[in-house]
Amino acid sequence: MDVRLLGPVEVTSGDRGVPLGPPQRRAVLAALAIDAGRPVSLRTLTERVWDDPPDRAADSLYAHIARLRQALTVTGLAIERRDGGYTLEVDPDRVDAYRFRRLAKQAQLRARDDVARARLLGEAMELWRGTPLTGIPGEWAARMRYAIEQQYVGALVTWAQAHLRLGHPDLVVTELTPLVPRHPLAEPLASMLMRGLCALGRGAEAVALYARLRGYLADHLGVEPGPELRALHLRILRAGGTDPAPRPARLLAQVTG
Repeated sequence: MDVRLLGPVEVTSGDRGVPLGPPQRRAVLAALAIDAGRPVSLRTLTERVWDDPPDRAADSLYAHIARLRQALTVTGLAIERRDGGYTLEVDPDRVDAYRFRRLAKQAQLRARDDVARARLLGEAMELWRGTPLTGIPGEWAARMRYAIEQQYVGALVTWAQAHLRLGHPDLVVTELTPLVPRHPLAEPLASMLMRGLCALGRGAEAVALYARLRGYLADHLGVEPGPELRALHLRILRAGGTDPAPRPARLLAQVTG
């Protein structure tokens, strides 16, 4: 049994998805699952589910929770009343967003070598199924979506750093090529892709990527890329399109600031 938030909100039991009902009911489940195993007050639930709560929001919550309880009986999950609110009784590690955070934190430990770091982050990235909380409306869902996506971008950068140090630029380029356009403001991600391209002898593509990013920033925000990315671009030009990456410790400092 798994509760999935890293994409459409789903509950799976074995190979089967559990019918959860309309988006608002899925929002109730997501609002509980994000704090799996901990009570969520009625006020907090209401604020997470509705931007502008209806007059009888509590009654709507009770109805959604009753139907969720019925749907979840086949999974072993339970929604319990506790401390004036409700708790999704589940091992947090069965919630993909929690598992993602745990793996990412483990990978950041200083004792980890690059092989272990890349493996842990690879496991975390496999949990990703698309835009978090897909189809869930409202400001709370939007804030959570943004926060989780930022965690994902950070994990991608660390994963790419590890694989570049391990001499696997092909993996980095394959993974990041479709993702960088989806996160045009994540300059460290673009930096990793540019470095991977240069390591494969594709410096012209790295320069073109920088030009596209610069154009996007100018058109949408009226700003230039940051100093680290500008410096990397200049080194690529001076090196004639070859890999300008400095020592790993310096690379890490330049990318993460």
